[in-house]
Amino acid sequence: MAGLMSGGRKIAQEEGGVFVLYLSVFFLLLAFFILLTSLSTFENRKFDAVVQAVQDAFGVTLTQGPAAQAALARADERLGAVGRRLVAVMPDAVIDQGGKGGTLAATMPTSSLFATTAAEGGGTIVTILPGREGVWHQMVEAVRPDEETGLEIDLEFLVGDGGNPGASLPVFQAGAMARTLAAAGVPLRAMTVGVEKGRADTVRFLFRARLPRAGLPAVPVTPAAETRP
Repeated sequence: MAGLMSGGRKIAQEEGGVFVLYLSVFFLLLAFFILLTSLSTFENRKFDAVVQAVQDAFGVTLTQGPAAQAALARADERLGAVGRRLVAVMPDAVIDQGGKGGTLAATMPTSSLFATTAAEGGGTIVTILPGREGVWHQMVEAVRPDEETGLEIDLEFLVGDGGNPGASLPVFQAGAMARTLAAAGVPLRAMTVGVEKGRADTVRFLFRARLPRAGLPAVPVTPAAETRP
């Protein structure tokens, strides 16, 4: 029995030594990385790219570097102009430019944008109401790439399906808006048009800023549920 107890103490001593060795290596590595950090200089654009990648991967919010902050401030200026123009032409539009920088959401009833008439022989004709050309031109200006910062803004337009995924009217409305924005000069690569699960009489414009030169993906806003092209 004494031999077994002695052996047990020996094993415990060996395990304790391994643990102490592990802690020693850990603290040495920690000190090494602290030293590296203290001697390093950060490049803002690369730092911003890493920050955004971490946010997207883990769903956390980190402080953005000066380059991203300056670019998003310019995006907010552009999107603020879009919001003001939308409200001036369509007073029932609800503008939300809060939350993360470089985003804007505009919600409005379909009656603010579309006119619907019956076609001869059946069917429906959807047209965009006149007098909104200034709004489309403001959107074109907003999504134009910024040569100074590399800033780009993506535009998404969504029509509610009224809880009926097979409804054809929202598809016609989305198609009419896509043609209108393209004709006004919004680049196809910066535009997404679709139908989402939601109220039948509601449409949304969503804007997201991104920094392609820094390798940053689009700044996310609340995603639409079950969108379809």
